[in-house]
Amino acid sequence: MTYYNTISSGYDELYKEEQLEKIKLIEEYVKKGDKLLDVGCGTGIVGEYFKDRCGVLGIDNSKDMLKLADIKTVLGSAEALPFEDKNFDVVISLTTLQNFNDVEKAVKEMERVCKRTLIVSMIKKSTKLNKVRKLLKNYKEIIQEKDIIWIKDFS
Repeated sequence: MTYYNTISSGYDELYKEEQLEKIKLIEEYVKKGDKLLDVGCGTGIVGEYFKDRCGVLGIDNSKDMLKLADIKTVLGSAEALPFEDKNFDVVISLTTLQNFNDVEKAVKEMERVCKRTLIVSMIKKSTKLNKVRKLLKNYKEIIQEKDIIWIKDFS
């Protein structure tokens, strides 16, 4: 995660508005009092948006990004989430799938720890897009200008 450590100080300036647009599309899935996990939380943009509504925990593998987050965080990997099964009502991972070494393993881990709603996204220009679309074929798909968001309700 050297790249994200390098850009951490300017990340919010570069991507905050774009992330907030995605959040507006998914906020209806996050209920008051939910327990939310933000996988690949970076500087905590998603978690900060929801922290007054529910309990938020972020996980990322970039120490420098986590230093900037104003939410509770854990250093770790999406492919090996250190949480019990069905531990979170909502799991969100925005614009991250293209960065995971093993996307399938990361999705399976997020599904494992998710009790109700899983929301993930990736950039459309990713070389992994076709593989991810097949993997998430049973998810609702929202196509944006730059990203695709997938949503699955497990309840």
